[in-house]
Amino acid sequence: MTWRPARRNSARVLEQHAALLQRFHDLEHQLDETCATTEELQRSYACLKEEYLALKRLLFGPRRERLPEAAGQGHLFDTATAASIPPEPTASDPSDLAPAKHRKGHGRRPLGDHLPRRDVLHDVPQDQRTCHCGRARTKIGEDVTEQLDYIPGKLEVLRHVYPKYACSCCKDGVTTAPTASAPFAGGLAAPGLLAHVVVSKFIEHMPLYRQQDELARASILISRSTLCGWLEQCAQLFQPLVGLMHMEVLESEVIQADETPVPVLDRSRDSTRKGYIWTTLGDRAHPYTTFHYTDSRSRDGPAAFLKGYTGFLQTDAYSSYESVVNGSAGKILAVGCWAHVRREFFDARHNQPREVHHVLGLIAQLYDVEDEVRGRSEQERLAARQERSLPVLKRLGEYLREQKGLALPKSQFGKAINYALNQCETLLLYASDGRLEIDNNSSERTLRPCAIGRRNWMFFGSDRGGETAAILMSILAGAKRHGIEPFAYIRQLLIALSSAGVDLRSLLPDVWIAAHPEHLLQYRRDEAEAAARAREAAARGAPCQVERLITAVWSSLVIGVVQPVLRLLALLALLRLLALRLALLRLLALLALLRAAFLAS
Repeated sequence: MTWRPARRNSARVLEQHAALLQRFHDLEHQLDETCATTEELQRSYACLKEEYLALKRLLFGPRRERLPEAAGQGHLFDTATAASIPPEPTASDPSDLAPAKHRKGHGRRPLGDHLPRRDVLHDVPQDQRTCHCGRARTKIGEDVTEQLDYIPGKLEVLRHVYPKYACSCCKDGVTTAPTASAPFAGGLAAPGLLAHVVVSKFIEHMPLYRQQDELARASILISRSTLCGWLEQCAQLFQPLVGLMHMEVLESEVIQADETPVPVLDRSRDSTRKGYIWTTLGDRAHPYTTFHYTDSRSRDGPAAFLKGYTGFLQTDAYSSYESVVNGSAGKILAVGCWAHVRREFFDARHNQPREVHHVLGLIAQLYDVEDEVRGRSEQERLAARQERSLPVLKRLGEYLREQKGLALPKSQFGKAINYALNQCETLLLYASDGRLEIDNNSSERTLRPCAIGRRNWMFFGSDRGGETAAILMSILAGAKRHGIEPFAYIRQLLIALSSAGVDLRSLLPDVWIAAHPEHLLQYRRDEAEAAARAREAAARGAPCQVERLITAVWSSLVIGVVQPVLRLLALLALLRLLALRLALLRLLALLALLRAAFLAS
């Protein structure tokens, strides 16, 4: 009579098996929910980490978007440029075994002959001019050393003297010379002082209160409101010339534009509000730069200063420019900026380094082509882009479309992909026309002085002050673009525009410097040419340093691939242990059933 206990045991085993199966299903659902929650937390963590790194870089990090590279390091698997790398020198070449000559330093530049000299005599005392034999020593020469000294800028008063003549017999009136022309009728400041105030404010970025202190050290007390009025009157005098420059810019085939915010003092509120400075750059045939001020970032600003323009407009993807392009009935063609695209991916490099560095490497190849063709003709630029840039653009587009389905839409990497793909047509346009540039960094560089000045003079006093600044910055930007000494240019403009019947075209920066070459900042041009030659020499002669390249790639792999893979393997191992435990429980339950069946039989 053992069948009853066996039946009871089998029923108990079946109940345990059912409970274990139910527990297994509960654990499966719990694991699914945990995995979903973990994935959501990982996505949230990734987004928060991107925001944190972006804010940290904004506050403390460098502004330059440069990846760490070894000197002469090329792009991995870049077969297009590998053939152009010169071979390593071998020891069999006797010319390579010769010791390299020691390169002397550039030394100190000689002081110019145009500088006045003041001799400071350091003579031997009289009692030391007698020799020990009793005879007087004779002068046989002298040693001369030169030091550069600084004397603070001096002020002087120009006394305009007008002799008066009259006849002592007829007494028919007094004859005198006509009044000399001046920038402002009855004004205190001469052109030199006005030019100094303008240059100090917008080139040296000195606020007016510092200029007031500078004048006070020379015992000249001039209020800040007076200095501000001088700037406004200078802007009114320059307005016709700036208008002519902007008309020339609108004749360009390609215009680059950009904008930057500037705080504006508002008396109706406790804080400042935002105004905007916009810049427009003409092409090579119209080499002028003009600035414009608006009290908002709406489309009304670019619609006003781009009215009547026909041609290419290269900007970032801001909606105000897009609305101007869409409202031009096809007269304006938008051109994208690869620098902004690269910036979007650069900000996402910490979360998905492997994918992002691949994209940045392809963009770097596009810029390598641009570095080689810079300064060449439009036909040469177009041929190089068609031959070398188009294949890279095709690979980059395919890779971004492939990654779009894998990247999280709200992640920085996903946003960068959408940003690039939404501008695909405008970004590819530069490769089909040699007149276009790969980016609008030139327009961003023209706004850099405004950003530097914003940290010094802090804000505009009013909207009228913003318009005044835009006019004066336009004049100074033209001087900088053509390498003109700004003080001399501003002073001559003030003198010329004070006279009636002046030819405005003769005052355009490119025309003026051709007539006054003595005011050309030649050292700036020499430095730029030397830097260009150094880049070309480095591109031609730098060998590919394989060891450093492998080290950089390996570190990137460790950061971007190995660590995530290790974390994934640990998670998989945990899941495998859990699955093994469940399988073991199933096996035990099956053995219990077999035992119960065996006992029952």
